Order: sequence, then structure tokens, then C-alpha cells
Amino acid sequence: MFGVEGFDVVIGNPPYVRADFQDAQHKATREAIKGSSDYETLWEKWDLFVPFMERGFKLLREGGVASLIVSDAFGHAKYALRAREWFLHHARILRLDFYSQLKLFDAAVRNISYVFQRLAPGNNEPMRRLHEAEFGDVTLLSTAKQSELTERAFVPAELYVPPPAPTVHLGDICYVSKGMAVHANERHAPGAFALEDVVAETKDKLHPKPFVEGKHLGRWMPSSNRWLEWGTERAPDLFSRPTFPELYTAEEKLLSVDMAAGQQDRARVVFDNGMLHHNHSAWSFVPWHGLAGVRNRSIQKQARYPGEKRRTKFPHREKLEKTSQRFHLKYILGVMNSRSALEFLTAHRRSNIHLYPDDWKKLPIPDVPKGQQRVVVRLVDKILAALGKDPDADVADQENRIDAAVRQHYGFK
Repeated sequence: MFGVEGFDVVIGNPPYVRADFQDAQHKATREAIKGSSDYETLWEKWDLFVPFMERGFKLLREGGVASLIVSDAFGHAKYALRAREWFLHHARILRLDFYSQLKLFDAAVRNISYVFQRLAPGNNEPMRRLHEAEFGDVTLLSTAKQSELTERAFVPAELYVPPPAPTVHLGDICYVSKGMAVHANERHAPGAFALEDVVAETKDKLHPKPFVEGKHLGRWMPSSNRWLEWGTERAPDLFSRPTFPELYTAEEKLLSVDMAAGQQDRARVVFDNGMLHHNHSAWSFVPWHGLAGVRNRSIQKQARYPGEKRRTKFPHREKLEKTSQRFHLKYILGVMNSRSALEFLTAHRRSNIHLYPDDWKKLPIPDVPKGQQRVVVRLVDKILAALGKDPDADVADQENRIDAAVRQHYGFK
């Protein structure tokens, strides 16, 4: 333009418009952008600021600098994953400023701004700054050479240091799943009933199943439960998402709630040996050997037996069942409720708002012999006994001792 071969500086505040925005002009704009074949970072249901970021960067001359302020969804939304990885490999990231604790605009959105230079990354170490009480009140976050960073550099958390000791992913020890959707199936019984129509405060013949939602889960133990209708014409057959019964009737399992729904100092995971049923506001963690022989399409999306149609990416269920037998479930519970687990989840969760089952599956569990796990198991038993007598019991000492034991198992000093 005007004989200028690239700009020295591009600065802007692009529009933030979700893919599902129901406006004809917006839809036409999106189709034109997709049809241009000029963009490499568009993926899934991308927000409109994503192509603005790429276009602004590509308008630079070599050595030029782009700085835009965008939604902090850029750092954690799935649709921005391709863009995060693209900039990590194609731009020199000079600075990232996180404003997730501030409200810069009169809107619900929180923000991030960046300074990208059109040069190869090289050995550059991006500056990462978290703005706290007010704009300019910053804390410098950890960083590293750009070549060593992952796309998690775009979230306002300390960079996670992998544990030196051997570990096993939680998803290789437990089958992880959301709970049932307890409202009427949209296709077969639209609007026929809602959750409150099929739960009761007391147990009776119509409501025999103990039932919890995320709000009923404390840390270590449920705070309360209600009772779920079961064995009727509508329950569970007409539930929107009934899942499968063995998920709830396993001898032992763990339940977790979305971290956004409660305390932020630790995760909220509870032990269950009472066959609690739950809805999709909580997740179940069932040891793989606790589901041995159970076959259904839901499980086949995570692992498969011989003879079941197998793709390369699916692990073997017999191997997972054998692996899960090496771990006490209460040891897993102690690790999940530890500060070490929170550090991992904070650094790797794909959303600043929610904590998803897929985030949990990647949690590394220290792979130590069962005899060494018993230190944590005994502390968990003490916590469960204390809270069973008094829900407000002070278990901080036991929690701190679990933290220390887990860090030692991870190999951290």
C-alpha cells in the first residue's frame, strides 16, 4: 500500500465476535475470511480476533512489531490452539501482558495483550507479566527460551516443571467421565421433565439412588446428597445422557467438581464407596480394573479390548487394568488433592473458567510401589475419619503432610 513493503508497527483492538453470533453480516464476513485461503491459524469455531491477529502480524515488514489487545480466551480456548502454536513458531514473542484479574472494558471479557516481532524466535526469552490489583501493578512470571516453551506460555501461570521421578498419567489409571445429564432427552421427550422433577430430599421406593451434583462435593467427602428416581419409565431411559450404570456402581471411585465452582487453593476431589450417582457437574474416576469386562461405546472412546475395532491411538484395556492395580485409590485421591496437582492443573488446564476431564487425564501420578503409597493412604484415612465425625474438622496438618509426601514421590526437593 502506497509503496510501503510492510509496516513498522501494527497496533489494535480487534473485534471479539464468537462463531455462534447469529448475525447475517458476521456470517458472511467469516465465510469470506475462510474462503480467502490467506489464513493459517483458523481452527474450529474461531473468534473473529484470531484472523485479525494473523493479518496484523503478516502486514509487518521484517523486524516490525505487532501489539494487539485480545480476549484472554486466546490463551486457553481450544479454537485458538492452532494460533498459539503458529505464533510460537513464526513470531519472536517479546512480551505477554495478562489482565485476567482486571476489568479493562465494560464487558465480561478479560484480556491479554502481546508484542510480537516479525523475526525468527531464536533464543529469545519472552517477558510474561501478570497485572494484578490495577493496571501496571505487575508480577513477572517465569519464562524460558522460546524454543523451549509450549502453547501454555499464553496463560498467566508459572511455567510447570515436569517431575524428575517416574509418573503415570491419571487417564492410564482411571477411566474418567462426566456424569449423566438428568433432564429429558431432547429428541424422545423434549421438555418432559427437568432435574428437579426426578430428585428427592429423602430416599423412598421411587428414589433409591444416592445422588450428588458438583455443589454437594466438598474436598475429600461429599457434604450432602439427595436421591434420584430410578427404574421408572423415564429414569434413566429418557435421561438426555444416561451414561452407563457401572460408572456409578463401582466398588470405589473418586468424584471431582469443576475447580471454578469452589475453592481455588486445592482441587475438590472426594472418595466414594457408596455408589453415588451424579450429574454432569461432576466427574467420575473409576480404576480401569474396576470396569474389567464392561464393554460399551463410551469406554471404547478411551480404550479397547482385543477383538474390538481398534485404531492405533486407542490403548489396550488389559494394559490399563494391569496398570491401575498398582495404585491404591486413596493414594490417587491424596495426589489429586495436593498442591502439586493444583500446580499442574493451573499450568495445563485449557480453560481459565472450567476444569475438564481431559485436563485431569494428563495429571502425572508418581509411580511408586504400593508400600510407599501407604504413607499417603494412612493420612487420607485420618482425614476421612475426622471429617466423617465433624465436617468442619481441621485437617490442614494432614493435608500439609500429604503435600510433602507427594512432592517427595515426584522427586522435587
